[in-house]
Amino acid sequence: MALRQALNALSRRGLSSSAPTLIRAPATAANGIVSLGTSSLVERPTRVPCLSRRQASPEELVSWLEKDCGLRPEVAAEYSQILVQEGYDSPRAIAGAALSDLERKRVRPGHAVALREKAADLGPDDVAEDGAPRIPPPKLFDYDTIVSSLTVADAIETVEDAFCKLAEGKVDVPMPMHITIDETADAGPGDCHIKGGYVSGAATWTVKLASVSFYKNLERGLPPGGGVFVVMNAVTGQPCGIFQENRFMTDLRTGAAGGIALKHLGLAPDALGSTNTIGFVGCGAIARVMARAAKAVRPDFKGLCWAPDGSHETFAADMSKELGCEFTAMPTCADMCSSSDVIYTQTPGGTTCVESGWLKPHATIICSGSDQPTKQEIPTDVLSASKYVSDLTKQTSKVGELRSALADGTMKMEDVYAELGEICNGSKPGREGKELIVCDLTGTGAQDAAIGQVAWDKLGA
Repeated sequence: MALRQALNALSRRGLSSSAPTLIRAPATAANGIVSLGTSSLVERPTRVPCLSRRQASPEELVSWLEKDCGLRPEVAAEYSQILVQEGYDSPRAIAGAALSDLERKRVRPGHAVALREKAADLGPDDVAEDGAPRIPPPKLFDYDTIVSSLTVADAIETVEDAFCKLAEGKVDVPMPMHITIDETADAGPGDCHIKGGYVSGAATWTVKLASVSFYKNLERGLPPGGGVFVVMNAVTGQPCGIFQENRFMTDLRTGAAGGIALKHLGLAPDALGSTNTIGFVGCGAIARVMARAAKAVRPDFKGLCWAPDGSHETFAADMSKELGCEFTAMPTCADMCSSSDVIYTQTPGGTTCVESGWLKPHATIICSGSDQPTKQEIPTDVLSASKYVSDLTKQTSKVGELRSALADGTMKMEDVYAELGEICNGSKPGREGKELIVCDLTGTGAQDAAIGQVAWDKLGA
């Protein structure tokens, strides 16, 4: 049988070599272990079969124990019976066993050491039994592992570099694919979008699937969306890891973009007229990650917040405690906006959430609630009066705030001042004095590629 043939090949102690290699011919000692005797020339096979994923029958284990490990037949038969009964039914299982475990199974200490060493020599896990390279399965990372391991601060530098390369044409980012799950007796309602990208020179590329607006999940005690990242090897094209992130990594890369926008577009804390106050319209998960990103970029800001669903009181208390910054829940959105130098908006996008009369002349609005053609957070008169910056203009013109201004004629494509990456890489200046700025963040595949690389670098090892 195939496995017995492989075990017989292993008995020749094969490793790849183009020339015969000197090894000792075996001589059986009284204790059952092969001792070194006279020399003999044996030509090694070109590749060692890998048995790591195969279970062995008792007979096959006996053959391996005799032929490769050099045990006497009666000792090999005894150990084979013990090992199979205890669940060590393949050489690779033996290689992974602790010496103390083998000894407790009545394997003599010297034999236990020898068995583990011989089993470890079977070959790498990426070689199949026929000698061909084997594609390793992708690693799966669950939600709890991801949440406990990654922070928005981990992502800011890599995401900023991705924006720079995006502006330089060094990122391949296709337009997002949207899937609408209409409400029926058996499904929905909900939405799904699929994004991805590759940053030139990176070791990986990423495809991300995110579902949102499954609001009936609340009745089931589940979150209203989910998602997975698939991180791919940019050399071989094979999957490295699947991250069951349930939008956590999506939120991190969105928050990183918000921190980068604050860094380049917000009025400096020490500028004339600045109160170093940042406001948050909408106080859900995205608002929390935006607040954490703001803290990473500007540690000493004062926070204000308001949410249409009344969650701003809890948000203020939670963020004050977590970040060590003062957060105040405001009675109205107008009160919050009129007191803020920078405003983050992250609402469902079903209706606009700010008005021009509420804003300071030097306000920076960083909006992330519009990522589908049906959504709008910012009135078009505010957009047209601003220095407008997009994350990716070809995308914001279809699914972002820019779409609405183009549709009603208040803006043209040439009214777009810059993409965020052009400001990050210095091609265009960011803030220039006291001016109204809107930064439209729809989320790009470049960010997904960046956070996928961050996650793989941190967790893949």
